Amino acid sequence: MKTGSLRHSISRFLAEGKRLPIYLGIFSLVFVLWLLLGAPRIVEGFLQRLEYLVYDQRLGIMPKAAIPAENKIVIVDLDERSLQAEGQYPWNRIKLGQLPEKLRDNGALVIGFDITFPEPDRSIRDLLAPIDLAELEPSFVETLELIEPQINSDQYFAKAMGSGVDVVLSVNFNQRNSASYNDLPPSIIDIGEQLASRVTVLNMEGFTGNIAILQEAAKGTGVMNQQLDADGVVRRVPLLVRYGTQLYPTLSLEMLRVYAFAAGYELLLEQYAGFDVVRGIRIGKGAGAFEIPTDSLGQVNVPYVGLSSLNNNNYFTYVSATDVLNDALNADERFALENSLVLVGTSAPGLVDIRAVPLQQVYPGVEIHANMLNALLNSVARYEVDSGTTTSNSVFAGLNLSKEIYFPYKPDWEVGALFFLMMVLGLAMSMTFPFLGAASMALISLSLITLSIWVNFRLWSDYKLDFSLLLLLLLIVLVTTVNLIYGYLSESRNRKKIKNMFDQYVPYAHIDSMLEDPDNYGFEGESKELSVLFSDIRNFTSMSEQLSATQLKILLNDFFTPVTEIIFEHNGTVDKYVGDMVMAFWGAPIADANHRANAIGAALAIFDRVDQLKAEFRERGLPEVNVGIGINTGMMHVGDMGSAYRRSYTVLGDAVNLGSRLESLTKFYGIRILVGEETVKNLEGFLLRLIDRVKVRGKDRVVNCYEPLCRRDQADQALLQRVDDYHQALDHYRARNWDQAEQEFNALLKNEAGCLLYEVYLQRIETLRDTPLAEDWDGSFTHTNK
Repeated sequence: MKTGSLRHSISRFLAEGKRLPIYLGIFSLVFVLWLLLGAPRIVEGFLQRLEYLVYDQRLGIMPKAAIPAENKIVIVDLDERSLQAEGQYPWNRIKLGQLPEKLRDNGALVIGFDITFPEPDRSIRDLLAPIDLAELEPSFVETLELIEPQINSDQYFAKAMGSGVDVVLSVNFNQRNSASYNDLPPSIIDIGEQLASRVTVLNMEGFTGNIAILQEAAKGTGVMNQQLDADGVVRRVPLLVRYGTQLYPTLSLEMLRVYAFAAGYELLLEQYAGFDVVRGIRIGKGAGAFEIPTDSLGQVNVPYVGLSSLNNNNYFTYVSATDVLNDALNADERFALENSLVLVGTSAPGLVDIRAVPLQQVYPGVEIHANMLNALLNSVARYEVDSGTTTSNSVFAGLNLSKEIYFPYKPDWEVGALFFLMMVLGLAMSMTFPFLGAASMALISLSLITLSIWVNFRLWSDYKLDFSLLLLLLLIVLVTTVNLIYGYLSESRNRKKIKNMFDQYVPYAHIDSMLEDPDNYGFEGESKELSVLFSDIRNFTSMSEQLSATQLKILLNDFFTPVTEIIFEHNGTVDKYVGDMVMAFWGAPIADANHRANAIGAALAIFDRVDQLKAEFRERGLPEVNVGIGINTGMMHVGDMGSAYRRSYTVLGDAVNLGSRLESLTKFYGIRILVGEETVKNLEGFLLRLIDRVKVRGKDRVVNCYEPLCRRDQADQALLQRVDDYHQALDHYRARNWDQAEQEFNALLKNEAGCLLYEVYLQRIETLRDTPLAEDWDGSFTHTNK
């Protein structure tokens, strides 16, 4: 029995209003947020694969990065043809040393080797190791010692790197293996142990470096590593990696630094929860410095320019290494090398530098560096360089800050932004979709999906922001599906319920419009800003004593009918009739942005109709009818309220009570209507007169009360002048200029004899003239009667 009762209570609770679809929508939101923040590894991996598909499709659809003509990037390829012509790799360092010499002669400015040289080349002594030199002729040994430095291949290579061209070597770092080969060169950036323990840059455990003689001859050292995603595709490259307390740049970034003679790099950090989170890299110092935004690990997405240029030179010029060594370059290749930045790498499958990228499954790894280098060059604006000059000094003189970002990147605040966006969107959809029809929901959902994709693509194209899209689309689809199913099941029930309920409160025409979209209307209680009107017949008690029951019924019916029509004509809802009192409100169940103006317009129309009824009632022997009206605006509770036996659609709250008290105060001031200060906010089209600043019984807050006299376009000049004179007298009253105020109120009273409002202020002036007042007296009056 208890279980059945609990189940019934839960079912009744969820069925009330729109709670069930709202809760289901919120549950969908919580589920998607859980996927964002704490999904299990297997689920996270599946979602990440889907996100990769979205990323790759977007990259394929969006316009690719441009390659300006001045970005002369050449790839010298140790291809299959070079291996066949020059022999298997590794080549003798003398041959490798000839590469920078030949490239220098063809106008190259900076050369980056996407190759490491971790071991010394085999020297002549290595070849003679099996032979005991002591057994040879002394003259031979002397000659060997004499020529050995001249034929030392490593020395030759090192000397070639310093012969008029800047060379950047590579280091291969390892995130998991701590084995280290050779020594790392000193880094430009040492962040210290304390910062190193907090910074979010990718940390490397081991490395394979270059032999000392080559490393010392190089102008810089760059990281050759490219970050593989879980599916083995290269979408991102870290601009900087950390080894201990040292930071090392990627190969392309170091080539740009050498090319531009930049002083170094600087991490741009933001502190979050005890961590120094990377938000970007600043390259250089002073006027020539520029910044590249990154994700929290210092990574950027590679801005691929298109499919690989291997075999077609569509984007980057590929030159076979053997052609460089043997001076077999054609005119186009020589032109491409002039004032160029050269990457030396390999596309030969046997040398294992083939990668998968979003646009292509087989892609030379060296060309990834070329794409990075192109974007880095685009990050600085260059003036035209004299083609006859082959030094990087003249090129650097044309560098300037760029106002664009060329690297797509995930900002460190992406998760927080997505969380906030999904919270706002999910809650908004959960709270609003239950009140929409199926067609509106489907249209809005489709629009949200389209808008999300469009905004996501625009953030990529205009701001290079790589925002995840999958979970946002999942949220929209889930919440929409939940509400479509619920709406389909509950629509017919709501239509019937609404028709039975609201036909006694609102015009029949409004019932039809409500039934066209029943989900927008219901019986649940809610708090919203409304305007309420109270209308009361003056001296009704004495009037009723003069009439028979039949006459009283006829008078009230003939009075309430036109008053109700006026309320309906002004989009109002009749709350109740209590004796001679009519209560109505605006803004529910049908939303009304102009509820203030409609309430006041209805009141003025009621006065006009009452004036007509006076003559009609006199002709029929009925007493003359006069009414007082109070209107107030504010937050009110509105809904279907009452007991299990009788209910009514009504409003409650302090704002409602104030409206009733304003109506009762009209008799005190001798006027027909009083409205609260909230009602006149942003109100246009009516001529208003400030009546008083009052404190009503039971309230400490001072309220400004106004009298709407007529529509402003109906006011003549005399009325406008009288209102201005009255406000001037009221200003003198509040300024305690008693004599001036008294003089002006007497002048007004002379023109409007018997005006109770002016007499009220004249009586107050007599009382207050000799009464000590507080310094902060605000001119308000406290009413002790209801």
